[in-house]
Amino acid sequence: DQLTEVEERERVLLAEAIHDDPMQLIIAVAMRLETLGLRSGEPPAEVEELIGNLEVAIGRLRTLIAALSPPDLTDGLGSSLRRLAAGIFVGTRTVVRWSGQDHAPLSTSRKQTAYRILREALVNARKHAQARAIELTLRQEGSRVVISLRDDGVGTDSFDAGPGHLGMMTMRARAATEGGLLTVRSRPGEGTTVTLTMSNG
Repeated sequence: DQLTEVEERERVLLAEAIHDDPMQLIIAVAMRLETLGLRSGEPPAEVEELIGNLEVAIGRLRTLIAALSPPDLTDGLGSSLRRLAAGIFVGTRTVVRWSGQDHAPLSTSRKQTAYRILREALVNARKHAQARAIELTLRQEGSRVVISLRDDGVGTDSFDAGPGHLGMMTMRARAATEGGLLTVRSRPGEGTTVTLTMSNG
């Protein structure tokens, strides 16, 4: 619980810092360029291109802020995970594909736990997988909800040592706290699949 509280507080502070400083500066520069372009009559193509690039950067920062912010599960766990994945992989060449349902018949506590576990898995994939594609799936199997993340990245032969070990332990511990099961399958050169299974409730 303490770890979760610290993580959420740090993410909120980071999101606020991005919004209040770099994004506002980029918006100001874009507006200034637009004003200068109008003063000179027909804006040069280079100025228009710069403004376009800045608008793309603003859009990416907004997506990143949404990923850093506390989860809003109003539209369903699936919708939240899609937005999260878009934020984490914004600006990369990795293609994120989604399949399954938006809503999961889980308690609020289990939805929040699932969100945090998948957030960690997505961050790990971005940092280590070097994947071209990510497949994110949420489906119901009888009385269970199954969420899986599969990447076509470099894979690994061990999660028991080295960087990320503590993160993997935390993910498994969070799943177990809510009566869930987290499994990770990976082989060098064959990508990684993370599967979270939780009972309805």
